[in-house]
Amino acid sequence: MKEKEYRSLIIKDLEKRVLDSISISLHDLAMEIVRIGFRCSGCGRCCKFSTGDNSVLLTYFDIDNLKKNGNITAIEPTVAEEDMFLADTEGIVHTFGWRLKRKTNGECVFLGEAGCAIYPFRPLLCRTYPFHIAEGKLEISECKGEGRIIPLYHARRLANEVLQRYIIELRDTIMTYRHFKEGPLFLASQPASDYKLIVHDSRGKWKLDDK
Repeated sequence: MKEKEYRSLIIKDLEKRVLDSISISLHDLAMEIVRIGFRCSGCGRCCKFSTGDNSVLLTYFDIDNLKKNGNITAIEPTVAEEDMFLADTEGIVHTFGWRLKRKTNGECVFLGEAGCAIYPFRPLLCRTYPFHIAEGKLEISECKGEGRIIPLYHARRLANEVLQRYIIELRDTIMTYRHFKEGPLFLASQPASDYKLIVHDSRGKWKLDDK
């Protein structure tokens, strides 16, 4: 199967998931959240690299919010942590999407002594953690706040944000595939300090300066 045909199949599958999301009941999502139980304890564990992968992947909804609030410099390309990269025949590394920057100790750049510095307009991933939708089903990640009583009106608001995030992420991914016009990419190993980078996202591609 040619790469273009493969991308077309992926896009069709993602578009079907967007259509299927119409049948996801916000009431049922909210009741499932109530059944599981959740209340944020403010521990900040999800913001720290030491307790697991704390990468905050960003949609353009998030990026626009950060830009509007003067925090656009706090994002960086989503580059793999290991020494393997996707590169083209010219040795240019290609990556997909953006994430929040982290401090040298691995903590989120916005985590301070008083907690999250951008809490009112934090990204959708942060707003909905530990919940997310996968294959149309509600799933939960490990969190100390799990099992705590949550009022129904809070659960309804959270359910709405979880579903909103699911649909936005699907649409972002669809547009990223539509914009991606590059030739075949290959796994390559090279020094992290010595490569050119192209970032692909739902609005096109962005060439970054030499790393």
